[in-house]
Amino acid sequence: MLLLLKGIDAINKVLRIVVAVLLIIMSIVIAVQVFSRFILGNSITWSEELARYLMIWLVFLASSLALRMKALIGVEAISERLSFKARRFLKTIVHALNIAFFVFLLIKGVEMLGHVQTQSSPAMHISMAWAYAAIPVGSFLMIINSIAVLIEFYKGGGE
Repeated sequence: MLLLLKGIDAINKVLRIVVAVLLIIMSIVIAVQVFSRFILGNSITWSEELARYLMIWLVFLASSLALRMKALIGVEAISERLSFKARRFLKTIVHALNIAFFVFLLIKGVEMLGHVQTQSSPAMHISMAWAYAAIPVGSFLMIINSIAVLIEFYKGGGE
């Protein structure tokens, strides 16, 4: 189990760099677009589309990191009132439902790629599969990070 956690954490180290680079690129593209539109009076046609696709990727990739760091918003009002055993059971169920949902999202995301691979984006003329690929990739990363959180949950005594 320790080896699995180390492998997932190694993936997350690379993922942090990818997320940072995507955020920097998106910020630069948006800044250049604003400068071009309002200062030069000439809009860059593909910049809004690129920024949108980068944001989609950022949401899916950064969500998996936030899940691993337990930084997602959660409602603890119910679980705080439960006994240790009941809280442990509830959190196990919640993690299992998360994993089931991410597996469903992964399957549907892969199916969606088959439908959109022949479509091209309006401004950049790239395959829409590049934008939609964020769904299965992000879902897979959320699955492995959910598994890591669940392993640590039980390794730490369920608290």
